[in-house]
Amino acid sequence: MDMDTLDYGVIGNCKTAALISKTGSIDWLCMPNFDSPSVFCKLLDVQKGGYLSFEVSENYEISQNYLRDTNILRTLFSSAEGTFEVMDFMPRYRTQEGEHYLPAEIYRYIRLINGRPVFKVIYQPAMNYAREPATNRSFRSYIKTYSSVNSRDSIYLYSSLSPTAIMKEEEIRWNRMNTC
Repeated sequence: MDMDTLDYGVIGNCKTAALISKTGSIDWLCMPNFDSPSVFCKLLDVQKGGYLSFEVSENYEISQNYLRDTNILRTLFSSAEGTFEVMDFMPRYRTQEGEHYLPAEIYRYIRLINGRPVFKVIYQPAMNYAREPATNRSFRSYIKTYSSVNSRDSIYLYSSLSPTAIMKEEEIRWNRMNTC
């Protein structure tokens, strides 16, 4: 990979951070801390590094920006068939004691703007710098991914989209009747 062509947005909560490509793919994430092993590391190895992305046809124009005065990254997917946006952020809460609670969580809010956009969610985690095979188990509203070496090393993907459709990388045609 040519390091001169890197074009990433970053979201974080002062405990960890994720790098999100200009096409909306999470290509780098160590969880739950900066010094933890990676869950997504496509940045280092395109073939087996792991990522979480939205795949759209080449008819889509994709743009990205931060919401004003925030660390919320907005990726806009637009085509003649429809438009949707993805808002990415990591929460950081101030407690009553004045401390900060920094959960190891990423929020990817998908919002329909118009039409009937078509996309696939590609969810390919690669545990421990892609050194440990990942196992995915689908449940009603989430996917549990865990290391085949250490089942306690796990992450969860919660979604209002069908976890089965995500795992099978099925095409999703979105309209106002099915929400994300």
